[in-house]
Amino acid sequence: MNSHSPARTCNPKILRIVVVALAFTTCETHAQCAAQAAAECPGAALRDVAWVNADLQGGNFRDANLENSNLAGSQLKGADLRGANLQFARLKRSDLGEANLEGANLHSANLEHASLHGAQLAGARLDKAHMVSADFSHARLAGADLTRSNLINADLQHADLRKAKLDGAFLNHANLRQADLRGASLQRTRLVGTRLSGATWIDGRVCKTPSVGACE
Repeated sequence: MNSHSPARTCNPKILRIVVVALAFTTCETHAQCAAQAAAECPGAALRDVAWVNADLQGGNFRDANLENSNLAGSQLKGADLRGANLQFARLKRSDLGEANLEGANLHSANLEHASLHGAQLAGARLDKAHMVSADFSHARLAGADLTRSNLINADLQHADLRKAKLDGAFLNHANLRQADLRGASLQRTRLVGTRLSGATWIDGRVCKTPSVGACE
């Protein structure tokens, strides 16, 4: 494809093809569009796709249906996933750094060891998501729903968690240093070994150093 050619339109039938190693995907045939800078699939029906270790950096998946997709190990840095349906998606060890996931639905998604450094997740659904050892440092999670999520050993340093729902979440041994938790809901939240030094607590006070398992 000529790099100056107009953007192609999505063909959901072709997009449902299982792809193990996908680079620079577009919404038509992968071979023809290999020179494209990134995927352009807003609103596409991509349920159950298998794009393991795919290179989708900067791709446009706004409002796309990626439910139950397998994107393990994929590069999605800077991707537009606003409003996307990622329920039950497998994103283990994927790179979503600086991605925009505002309003996205990641209910019960697997984000174990995934990188979401600096990602925008305001208002996103992450309830019951599996996020053990995930990197959410500097992520924006204001108003996000993390009810009953698993964030054991996760890195949430400097994360914006204002008014986030963390009820019943597992934050054991997670790193929340310098995180902003003002107005967050923490009913029945597990905080065993959670590092809270310098964090701004739900009532606005700053946790002393050291604060482990509780805001001192």
